[in-house]
Amino acid sequence: SNAREVIRQVKDCLARVKHDSFLPGMSYELSYDVSRFLDASVHEVVKTLVEAFLLVTLVVFVFLQDARSTLIPILAVPVALVGSLIFTAQLGFSLNLITLFALVLSIGIVVDDAIVVVEAVHHKILHDHLSPQDAAEQAIREIGPAIIAITLVMVAVFVPLAFIPG
Repeated sequence: SNAREVIRQVKDCLARVKHDSFLPGMSYELSYDVSRFLDASVHEVVKTLVEAFLLVTLVVFVFLQDARSTLIPILAVPVALVGSLIFTAQLGFSLNLITLFALVLSIGIVVDDAIVVVEAVHHKILHDHLSPQDAAEQAIREIGPAIIAITLVMVAVFVPLAFIPG
């Protein structure tokens, strides 16, 4: 269920009941409002994504000292975010704390993979004096299986959660 929508409907219903049925001077108080926790959690997830984006940019640029090599991990963040949200919507998942946590983790893995690939290609270009295409092909041959293994581990962790209701 969409918790934010349910909370909004409950607050609207309480306001209507107060207006229509309460005696003058009578009021109610919400003793525990979950919407503040949900809003704070979503804010923290967005903040984490922004911080990750900035840290990726800074770390890659500092270590590789090449703006062109920094561009690929920077582009990996929005591509991973948009792709994840499209598949989340297509599969009928709602954005709750578990899916937001999975989103942050998966984007972290995608960005980490992008950094590893860029570093490997950068190394091949500088030290082995290969063309960018040859360097990319050789780097992927060397580190491709490790990236596939990491992706399979993520799938093994999160796919079973898709079948747990609630």
